[in-house]
Amino acid sequence: MGSPVLLSKHRESRSNLHLAVAGEIGADIVTGRLPVGELVPSEPELCTRFGVSRTVIREAVKFLSWRGLLKTGSGVGTVVLPTSQWNFLDPVVFGWVQKTSDSQSAIQQLFAFRSAVEPAAAAEAARNATLAQLYEIEAALQVMSQAKTDFDKWIEGDVAFHTAIYVASNNVFIAPLANLFRQYFQMSFSVSSSNFHHQHCLQEHRDVFEAIRERDPEKAAQTVRILLERADEDVKSVLQK
Repeated sequence: MGSPVLLSKHRESRSNLHLAVAGEIGADIVTGRLPVGELVPSEPELCTRFGVSRTVIREAVKFLSWRGLLKTGSGVGTVVLPTSQWNFLDPVVFGWVQKTSDSQSAIQQLFAFRSAVEPAAAAEAARNATLAQLYEIEAALQVMSQAKTDFDKWIEGDVAFHTAIYVASNNVFIAPLANLFRQYFQMSFSVSSSNFHHQHCLQEHRDVFEAIRERDPEKAAQTVRILLERADEDVKSVLQK
């Protein structure tokens, strides 16, 4: 019998059905229900499980293969690839990972990656940001300033602030990371948001903005490093509790 959720989606949009199938198989992979190195069930088995055609299954497998989760070999079948092959930079993959019990580990690893690239993004923004992009960063800062203890509003402004920095880098390799980090920001900011966090965090964001507006790349990178170090401490403190 097919999945009721998938059959419902099938009625709504036949063209997107393979995405629903890929989502369920992808969730099985990242949670370990389909372990690394294991063969994925055959096409007929998957057709029966999801109540869909072989065409839909093949499109779902292609979707997962493009993201490094699966590999199909002639006469071998479709196998789950090692995590080192997975494209964690893809927001879809990260979305599956963040729903697993290992999401805290993923957050910490992504934070380490962010700590390596965000100072560079800020430095590039100090060099390259347009006037309109500076206004975007400042507008996000204003939202944070006005949020006070409204944590949802704070998170909205915080996400917009950091996203705007990546975009303002105007670097074709750095700017797209904003799409990935937007999901990460939502997760980590939801954990770290507290009155204690706000007490020092708002000033740190102001310092970053001022450095970018002053067109000082070195200062921009340094102020971001300080912001990230303290944010990491806040997240770890909250998680320990």
